[in-house]
Amino acid sequence: MAAANSAALESAVADALALLRARRRHRILLWSFVAVLPAGLLWVATSRSPAAQQVQEFAHWSQAQTVVDAQSAVNPHSFWSHEFTVPPGALDVSVIGEFAASAVSPHHGNGKSNGNGRDRDEGIEVYVLTKSAFVAWNGGYSTDALYQSGSIIGDVINAPLPQGAGVYDLVFSNKNSQYAKTIHASAVLRYKSGWPNAVLRLKERLWNWIDP
Repeated sequence: MAAANSAALESAVADALALLRARRRHRILLWSFVAVLPAGLLWVATSRSPAAQQVQEFAHWSQAQTVVDAQSAVNPHSFWSHEFTVPPGALDVSVIGEFAASAVSPHHGNGKSNGNGRDRDEGIEVYVLTKSAFVAWNGGYSTDALYQSGSIIGDVINAPLPQGAGVYDLVFSNKNSQYAKTIHASAVLRYKSGWPNAVLRLKERLWNWIDP
């Protein structure tokens, strides 16, 4: 009888120790998760990596608004523009996209480019302008641009914009060319909203405090 009681006691002690070890492991995992969670949320809220952008868009923290996704013919000495609005409170604002242009030969009515490179001008100039700057530019005045590509047949657009509300224009300019152009363009407005704004502001204040 004493041997049986001793065995039962040893078994109960072993079970209790195993339970304590399991609870300790669960507690360590829980505290590890709690410690890592803020860093993970900070990364999701502030990173511009494709993976973070997907999480932000899924959670509606990062907003994506189409500015243009189309093709258009632009006459000589003319332009093609698209107005877009950034809402109040927006942070980490940028216009992202790409464009390509090709000249329409003045010697053909079929829309094909002239094969003679000596009399072909295929470049287009792309700008991102504030509304006031666009009005001045359209009136023939020199003005500052938030993005300017120079005369080029195609490129990637990556134009950071000021924080907060604003009205802007994405402009494809053919003003300096004597040839009509065919332009293919795709661009989106990206910005962060919601609670990540508070995280970003905290990050900016901390950075300003560290590096005044």
